[in-house]
Amino acid sequence: MEEARTWSKILPAYEDRGLEMLMISIDPTETEQSIEAFNAQAGVEQPLPTVIGGADIAREFGVNALETTIILDQRGEEVYRDATISDAETLRTTIEGVL
Repeated sequence: MEEARTWSKILPAYEDRGLEMLMISIDPTETEQSIEAFNAQAGVEQPLPTVIGGADIAREFGVNALETTIILDQRGEEVYRDATISDAETLRTTIEGVL
């Protein structure tokens, strides 16, 4: 939840520079309503685009931890990956390096 709040706060500053962000849910029981409930509980100010039923996408990217963050550059090359909660400064620094 913490990282979802962080992304919600920093994403608007980068959207006009071409940053696209996508959350992937691997929970097979996830619904639009449960995503909305998650956002409300997490205090997400701006809802984040979310793919529901994204287990295949997660496998393709080798994701095996819930809090995984992957940042791709404009060529689709992976420039950042972690499997813990990323802090806002780390995300901003990485984003600045690829935009």
